[in-house]
Amino acid sequence: MRNYPSLVALLAALPFSPALAADFREPSPPSELAATRNWEGFYVGGFVGGASGGRLNTTEPIRLDNFNFWFRPFSSPYGYGLDASPIGGATIGYNLQLPQIPLVLGVEGEYGYLGEYGSGRDVNQLSYSALIGDVVSEGSRHRTSIGSHYGYGLVGGRIGYAVENVLIYAKAAALFTTIDTSYFAVKKEDVISPLPHLSTSSSVNQLTFAVGGGVEYALPLRGWENVSLKIEYLYFAIDNTQSSYGYCSCNFRWTNSDTVSGVHTAKFGVNYKFSGLRL
Repeated sequence: MRNYPSLVALLAALPFSPALAADFREPSPPSELAATRNWEGFYVGGFVGGASGGRLNTTEPIRLDNFNFWFRPFSSPYGYGLDASPIGGATIGYNLQLPQIPLVLGVEGEYGYLGEYGSGRDVNQLSYSALIGDVVSEGSRHRTSIGSHYGYGLVGGRIGYAVENVLIYAKAAALFTTIDTSYFAVKKEDVISPLPHLSTSSSVNQLTFAVGGGVEYALPLRGWENVSLKIEYLYFAIDNTQSSYGYCSCNFRWTNSDTVSGVHTAKFGVNYKFSGLRL
């Protein structure tokens, strides 16, 4: 009977044991993960990448007053590819996230460096040289550049599907850049001395479109909630035909037709969204 008080005391303490143990547990560390990204708001960013795939097709220069070809009687069209170019620049935009559905609409402007260059020899000179024994080597050269004046700029829209911190989007935009073409050639003719030469050139401000898409990932870490990384592909639909004009040393006017094909671009970028800046 002397053990009853101790037993009663032990049983009385049992209901309070979990609460008492909870008081001695170590506090849980705060979570390092941020909440799911809200894409709405203004943002700025920068990017680097590359461009490739441009190509030039051109015709043999023709004299405007009698339609003779420069390396007559040969008049085969020819072409060449442009070298790849780095790209890099900045973006600014605004996203609108629709309520209760994972759809994001946005407008975006982009300005960047672009400098695709290329050159090719007039294939008609090879036939002409074989015909008359021309000893001038590399005497004809056609050159093309895209974006050499001020790079490129575009303004357009994005539509995306948001899955937590990932945004998968399509993009279409108006694109502007410059296209420059030039031609220089020297040839041998027995009746003319010194050797006659011809040069033509053209420079066009091109307004066209770009289309593509990408994936953007918002960093889920606290303190970095407004930072996102993206990869993006865009096709620059530069496809353009322009005429180059010029004079030969014999004072006749000539022209040739140049067609430039589109350019493929890929980039990696970083964006920063401003908290609280919303329309």
